[in-house]
Amino acid sequence: MGLGAEARQDRRHHTSPNRFGAGPMIDNVFNRRSLLGLAAVAALASTAVASPAGASAPITDWIDRHAARIDSTDPASPLDDLDALRRIARDAEVVGIGEWTHGSHEQFRVKHKIVRYLVERMGFRTLAFELDFAHGLAVDRYAVTGEGDARELATDLSSQLWQTQEILDVIEWVRGFNADHPGDEVRFLGADLLTLREASFTAITDHVAAVSPDRAAELAGHLDPIRPTGPGHIYWYQQLGEAERVDLIGHAQAVLDLVADLPDSKDRELAAQHARTVAAWHEYYAILGPAPRPGREVFIADTIEWWRRQVGGRIAYWAANAHTAAAPSTVYSLPGETTEFTYAGGHLRERIGREYVSVGTVFHEGEVNSRWYPVVPVAVAPPGPGLLDAELGEACEDDYLIDLRLRAPRPVRDWLAAPTSVRMVHPVYQDGESADDYVMTTGSLAATFDAIVHLRRTTPSVLLT
Repeated sequence: MGLGAEARQDRRHHTSPNRFGAGPMIDNVFNRRSLLGLAAVAALASTAVASPAGASAPITDWIDRHAARIDSTDPASPLDDLDALRRIARDAEVVGIGEWTHGSHEQFRVKHKIVRYLVERMGFRTLAFELDFAHGLAVDRYAVTGEGDARELATDLSSQLWQTQEILDVIEWVRGFNADHPGDEVRFLGADLLTLREASFTAITDHVAAVSPDRAAELAGHLDPIRPTGPGHIYWYQQLGEAERVDLIGHAQAVLDLVADLPDSKDRELAAQHARTVAAWHEYYAILGPAPRPGREVFIADTIEWWRRQVGGRIAYWAANAHTAAAPSTVYSLPGETTEFTYAGGHLRERIGREYVSVGTVFHEGEVNSRWYPVVPVAVAPPGPGLLDAELGEACEDDYLIDLRLRAPRPVRDWLAAPTSVRMVHPVYQDGESADDYVMTTGSLAATFDAIVHLRRTTPSVLLT
């Protein structure tokens, strides 16, 4: 989920926030096969919801036996309570660390602590974030060299809901680790396309000028029509006619083709990734409407794989549960709409198999930050029966980490193999609504999460502005 920098301003004055991204999104068109798939999963999920309460007793007993209590969500606290991660992520090259909402203080902090564990105890050396690629490079520059201001970088993240003290703490921690470990730095990757930034245009222009100055005029002819126009750029772009948007997509693709035609080098690869981001942004936001859609998820997976080829090392991927879930297909439902497709984690599982590990995070009740302009705290009631959140909340421990791949009796194996529905609250959630109406459903819990962090209560994150 998230809201791009341009779209924050656009939505403030023009339209309602979009789903899982910046700006209005469309593509809420499904073929008959997709609709049948939705119906089948929904029917199975409703069967699970209707199951008698006693059916969860063996599951709760199993969770109680295997839950690893989290003593503190403070990211600076001792890490030993997360030792189950050593087994969970033992063979992983990429670990997706999901979140139930973008507005929870405790959830941000426990994810920070998980990142600490993966870095300090398991040698992970990249933090990939649900953030646009260009701004990710600016954060990476600060993390590695100290150049820039951490607070300014945090307040320019792609969503107002990430512009928090908790995320600033993560950025500053990465910088502190790197200052203490020269030559063994943790890198920062913006793995998403949410915001179109001038930095990408500058990087592309500089590279072409350096290696093929004779093509500079050709490049400018394609870059100038698609250059960002300011805070309202998404709104401007989406108010164009379809033919005009198609024309701009053509310019963006021509930029990518031009860069790809240049001599192969490390610098060319970086310029090409900027060009891919620009092209993907134009394709993604050319389709109008509120529904999430699959193009962004392919881009995220492609970007993480690109980083693995260029930089190497093990990656912790920080995003919403929907993005990090390893399921081959996810149904996401919120008031008024339902979509189904493969999210980034599903693509990564398909491509690299069990080298991708999915760790979800959920909480039971409390308050979170939500909405935009202004961001406000909203209450979240305990989950209703039949939801995964409710099953996990029956455990004795309040805050815990559970490895879902441990040996289990037949009732638990059946539960893991069955369709599952878990709350996935979008930032449009507001007081007066039920969080139970924001749900992601998959065909199998075991195929969705390898492990889950459960937190009993949440309070709102601490906004920087």
